[in-house]
Amino acid sequence: MLLQLLMGLAAAFGIFWTLKEKKIFPAVITMGMVAGIVLVFLLPSTTRTWGFYVYMCFAALAFFYGLTVREKSVWARVIISLMSATIFAYWLWVLNHWHGNTVLFPIATLLTGLAAIFSKVKLKSELGFLVILAADAVALILEALMKVN
Repeated sequence: MLLQLLMGLAAAFGIFWTLKEKKIFPAVITMGMVAGIVLVFLLPSTTRTWGFYVYMCFAALAFFYGLTVREKSVWARVIISLMSATIFAYWLWVLNHWHGNTVLFPIATLLTGLAAIFSKVKLKSELGFLVILAADAVALILEALMKVN
């Protein structure tokens, strides 16, 4: 329940930030991720995987956005690409039932986000989906910690 609340708050912030910024491509990515989160929340457990697939598609789209956006600095593009690639890799790993190293991906996402904060990268338009990615990483780490105890 706590993890769903965290992801719900991140999705609400993503919607709010998208409506505030009004940039088309980051808005599409954010709304796609929010749609995936809503599908995971609302679908029954037998078809919940479709929500994860939607979320993964838009995480992959964020990766390609990070590679192709020209008005951002190289460091900003690296931050966008790394955060989205590590979350995409995590869900690819988990949904294919591959074992090992699953905690490393969310940790890498958070470390990349911290590097962005400390280097003061200008990612104002992309903040909606980057917060969703960071909240997903925090939720995954919290889930792993709850399984340990």
